Amino acid sequence: MPIGRFRRFAMVAAAVALVAGGCKGVLEVGNEQDILDKNLDNPDAVVPIMNGVIGDYALAYANAIDIIGLFGQELQHTGSFPTWREVERGIGTRPSGTGDQVYQNVSRAIWVADTAAVRFRKFLPDAEKRFELATVLTWGGFAHFMLADNFCEMTFHGGPAVTPKQGYERARAVLDDAVKVATAAARVDVLRGALAGRARVRLMLGDYAGARDDARQIPQGFRLMALYGNNARENNAVATLTTTLIRREAGVHPRFYNDVRFKSDPRTPFRDKGDTAKGPDPTRKFVEQLKYPLRDTPIPVFTWQEARLIEAEAELQIGTAAAAVTLVNQIRAASNTPAYTGPTTAADVRALLIYERQAELWLQAQGLNDWRRFNLQFATQPLDKCFQIGQLEFDTNPNLRKS
Repeated sequence: MPIGRFRRFAMVAAAVALVAGGCKGVLEVGNEQDILDKNLDNPDAVVPIMNGVIGDYALAYANAIDIIGLFGQELQHTGSFPTWREVERGIGTRPSGTGDQVYQNVSRAIWVADTAAVRFRKFLPDAEKRFELATVLTWGGFAHFMLADNFCEMTFHGGPAVTPKQGYERARAVLDDAVKVATAAARVDVLRGALAGRARVRLMLGDYAGARDDARQIPQGFRLMALYGNNARENNAVATLTTTLIRREAGVHPRFYNDVRFKSDPRTPFRDKGDTAKGPDPTRKFVEQLKYPLRDTPIPVFTWQEARLIEAEAELQIGTAAAAVTLVNQIRAASNTPAYTGPTTAADVRALLIYERQAELWLQAQGLNDWRRFNLQFATQPLDKCFQIGQLEFDTNPNLRKS
């Protein structure tokens, strides 16, 4: 089973242990050995496996943000990757090397998380009360979103193709499990992450009351973050491909930098140096996103602001528009954005919610799904509405082969 990467707190722990143990043995060299599957069935492997799950999610997430940002017109291609120009046009059909990469990264993150959960239940004492099990279930649940949000169909573990709705239902089952285990473990921090994921999936499945109930349990200040580092695998791939100091492969899309609302909104920070600033493609204006400036900048996976947006959308559906506005204004206050004081008709509040999601969740891989479900109109509409199953999966999964 791929272990993935250790997260930063695990590396810090190793460094502390090294200092505490002095220099004895630091320069000793032993023969490399294969890590066998059976070697992972022991308590010493729990933390590396858990951190590998988190790490594989983080890698898939940053890659998805770049590609979904292009497809959903949060970013525009300013560089030299031909497959990125294709994605920017909204082409999600096979063969798509870029779509295949996203599909494989996310599928790996799901497989690693699901396999870790099975493994923990196999050998971990009192597994159903362990936060480690709840943690891998939670991150696996979030990984499901990236397929269900962005792919027309998907498979799990080499199985048959299923619809996005079925993908969300699978995510809900995983997150139900995570909530149960985190509750038994008495780990409020892990429980809130699981509830956050379940609130989102309930919203996507139209369970507005359930989504509102879960979202209400997420307190102000909550942030679930994907962490990054300064080696190639651990890089924040958004920063490495959209910043002046690293690579200007993509910049902010004109629908953001030409909109006075986004220009003044602190939640969509970017630097516009004018028409003379170009990317490697010398014809396109490059506007630099500033949300993720460095290789090790963390990326929000879920925040309390998204919880309030979920509540607000649920209120608009089953409560009152006035209640939705009150929730939105809590979010706006946190970023020192003036409160909304406009009309509170259902149509006006719906438009407000759409804008708030575009600003608050900018470059968080949710724009493509919102474009579809809110039927947004862009100046240039994407040619497709979602990505097809990745080419490698299509070629190797016998359930997808034509008879």
